[in-house]
Amino acid sequence: FIVQSPRSSDVDYIDADYHCDGFIDCQNLSDERIDCNHDYLAVYIAFGVITFLLMVLCVLFAIFVAIFGVILHYQRVQSRSPWFLEILLASIFVGYSSVFAFYGKPHPVACAFQPWLLGLPTVSMIVILSAKNFRVYRIFRSPLKHVTFSNMKLLLLWVLAMIPALLIVVLWMIISTPSADFVER
Repeated sequence: FIVQSPRSSDVDYIDADYHCDGFIDCQNLSDERIDCNHDYLAVYIAFGVITFLLMVLCVLFAIFVAIFGVILHYQRVQSRSPWFLEILLASIFVGYSSVFAFYGKPHPVACAFQPWLLGLPTVSMIVILSAKNFRVYRIFRSPLKHVTFSNMKLLLLWVLAMIPALLIVVLWMIISTPSADFVER
């Protein structure tokens, strides 16, 4: 038999150097549980289950907003800008999904996706909430006037605020793509 590294596809004969190496991945999950000082399996399972349940909750909220805000036009949901609630929920969903990019073997693709899956949704959530607060400020700044702030202006404000974050991540990927490498211990 041939001793393999965790990078290979054969998981039957993993080299002893990778025993208790601190990486939880499909290839050497079994050797992280036996005779090691730490057992991260329960933590990873708990984070995965909680994150999955929160993602399902986001999908259920998105369905609720779509039905009652967009299709049935309920006033309570309509007054909260249902399209921006949908963008907010999509940002939250992608942000939660970024947790799964940290699982498994360190790989250049997973490292490159982390800023896209975590950074941009976080900025998007902050921008959406800030734009909606700006809308409230503009409406109530002069209480005796009738002021409207359309959803299109709100969308334009969101797009304009997202462009710098998108440019930063694109430049980051062009200049210095995050990469993963196995380190000898």
